[in-house]
Amino acid sequence: MARRRRRMPKGVKLFIFLLVAACIAVVCKQEYRIYQIDREKAATQQRINQLKEQKAQLEKERKNLDDPRYIEKLARENYNMVGKNEVPLFIIDEQKQAEQK
Repeated sequence: MARRRRRMPKGVKLFIFLLVAACIAVVCKQEYRIYQIDREKAATQQRINQLKEQKAQLEKERKNLDDPRYIEKLARENYNMVGKNEVPLFIIDEQKQAEQK
């Protein structure tokens, strides 16, 4: 006795196909979102590392600002300040001066 195979109606096949396609689309969408979040996480971690380095530099600068010799050095370099009984010397580049005129 040979068994007879029952065929599925076309409507059921179409419904199953659409259901599988919808499931695949949802999974792909979720995977893409996970990929985006991982990229954002990596960028954020890089930014955190940069900020930690910057914080370390600022802490070092803060400690240096407690040293009067460092403050004196900054004042001399950045603000052309001089100490008592010192004569300031300004070297003027004649070529630059001629160009400005």
